[in-house]
Amino acid sequence: MSQPKKITGGLALAAGTAIGAGYGIAKGVHKAVRQTHARPVFGLICPMEEETAPFRESMDIAKTTRFSGLVFYEGMLWGQRAVLVQCGVGKVNAAVCAQALCSHFPITYLINIGVAGTTRPGVRQGDLVLSTDAIQHDVDVTVRGFAPGEIPDMADSDFQADAMLIDLATRAFDLESEAMDGANLFTGRIVSGDQFIAGGARADTIQATFDPCAVEMEGAAVAHAATLNNVPFLIVRAISDNADEDAPSVSYPEFLPLAIVHTATLVRRMLALAGDAADA
Repeated sequence: MSQPKKITGGLALAAGTAIGAGYGIAKGVHKAVRQTHARPVFGLICPMEEETAPFRESMDIAKTTRFSGLVFYEGMLWGQRAVLVQCGVGKVNAAVCAQALCSHFPITYLINIGVAGTTRPGVRQGDLVLSTDAIQHDVDVTVRGFAPGEIPDMADSDFQADAMLIDLATRAFDLESEAMDGANLFTGRIVSGDQFIAGGARADTIQATFDPCAVEMEGAAVAHAATLNNVPFLIVRAISDNADEDAPSVSYPEFLPLAIVHTATLVRRMLALAGDAADA
């Protein structure tokens, strides 16, 4: 699905579901609010505290808002307006968080950042993956004639990432390649589910059915909510393991800090490039 560039990283898991009955009204209001701002506002969602901390520590926080059990930080991050939030692990947490972010803040783009496993040969621990699309691998209505991952009564269940954000992240990686410790950059499908995949028949089935670059627990849920709200999105994941019983070359606790540095470096450069484009 893609050819590698260069980098090192990750382990998390993700997906997406229900958004809520009043989403249509919220979408219209949200879109109108976003269009009043000349410069972009980046919404950043991380599942875990360790993944969120470097962004929060680098942010000039102007306002903190708490609702739906979540803490939203608004302010300036590396020269750009941003809203940062930690969603927690799993599809429901991710979907609730993404919808709250879309409904209550004037975000222009949404980026989901974290770690993931992989079932694809050739993708290794430390590599970075950018989503081309996202799908929920644990949605199964095949008994009613639907394809694996297909959500009944939805026009699309395969949520497409924003091409401009993919390009921005790819250029950012190229500019920061020396800081990526020899890792590769892949673009490809990311699949999410409320399951921790650790090899065996389930991992084989996911790979054979969906051919993902990364497997985690939140990304497709974020993508689902972003798509329903017409907010361009991108999922950025550092690969922590190969979703099997084989021990990675570096243990997860040892690897996580390195993955966080790499994803933060990539996003920092993305925001700098976005600022350059806005000023042009």
